[in-house]
Amino acid sequence: METGNFLFYFFIIFTSAKILGAISIRLKMPAIIGELAAGVLLGNYVLGIINTSNHVLMSFAEIGVIFLMFYVGLEIRVKDLFAVGRTAILVGILGVIFPLLMGIGSMLLLGHEIIESLFVATAILATSVGISVKVLKDLGLIKHKVAYIVLGAAVLDDIFALIILALVKGLARGKFQAAEFVLLIMESLVFIGFLTLWGPKLARRTRKWVERINIPEGPFVLSIILCLGLAELADIIGLAAIIGAFMAGVVIDELAGVYDLENKVKYVNEFLLPFFFVMMGAHLDPGAFLKPNLLFLTLLVTAIAVLSKMVGSVLACWKENWKTRIQIGVCMVPRGEVGIIVGMVGLSLHTITKDMYTVVLGMSLLTTLITPPLILLSFKKKRRKASSPGKTE
Repeated sequence: METGNFLFYFFIIFTSAKILGAISIRLKMPAIIGELAAGVLLGNYVLGIINTSNHVLMSFAEIGVIFLMFYVGLEIRVKDLFAVGRTAILVGILGVIFPLLMGIGSMLLLGHEIIESLFVATAILATSVGISVKVLKDLGLIKHKVAYIVLGAAVLDDIFALIILALVKGLARGKFQAAEFVLLIMESLVFIGFLTLWGPKLARRTRKWVERINIPEGPFVLSIILCLGLAELADIIGLAAIIGAFMAGVVIDELAGVYDLENKVKYVNEFLLPFFFVMMGAHLDPGAFLKPNLLFLTLLVTAIAVLSKMVGSVLACWKENWKTRIQIGVCMVPRGEVGIIVGMVGLSLHTITKDMYTVVLGMSLLTTLITPPLILLSFKKKRRKASSPGKTE
């Protein structure tokens, strides 16, 4: 890609995303809707300005979602996750089992191939934690017990989804090996377990060393190095880079406030993240929804995605009151970037059709669209005062 073209694409993608994102906000919808819409308009099927096969733009988009998860991780304290750990684990587990079974079952009943059914089911497993977190933060509820349960559960079911994705990818390629799959699970447990239990302690001990480094904005620079390093390590293990980036944020959370890392990463995120959503939206063929059978399938998959998460969350939180159960279930609804990533993997392996990718993208878009108003409704008249993770308002 020539420098001139490169700058043009950056200009048109970023500007379009921000303009349509601002319009979405004015319409009381999340900015992500406008950013995805910008991708649809600029993509192959409408204006044809950007090409989804452009590796430079797609790589930049991946960096955007890596920094999203890093930023989310900076919001999380390990001790607060442990306070709701049992409930979060149950929500995460049942939030995987129900979508998986309902997704596979419904696709098979409709006559789809087993591999394609597995990809669709995997796409509806993982909650897009960033969307719910943004809404809860805007409501002043990021320290609410529900927020911590949702964060813990969302990370867990993201990990499950990625492990299942590795399994499905192996099956799709016709070379699945049980030993490699077991090794992936063990490596994932060690990776997450070590960083959760020991990461924050190691980060605290390095504080004096970090402050002695003669680098401008040293703490920020080292935090970016840690983010990229753990993202790459997670990718090498077989997890997604976004898990490593999230864990990097969790590890240095207690130092984030000291060095104002959240605010600095926020601005990096504001620049990078629109590229991810625009490039994802560029894959969508809006004309496909003129086909009645495709529109029906999109609405059906969306309904399954919503219902399966709600059922799993309500059953997992049986000790909580009904209002809290509904709040948790609603916050687990959006699929967003992880579902899109799964769909893209299936498309690249030629195990799902472009129409089915459109269904997955449509499901991700619809669940993203309906979640903010549902969260507002479930927390209606909620005070902007946050409660500790151990309390339910």
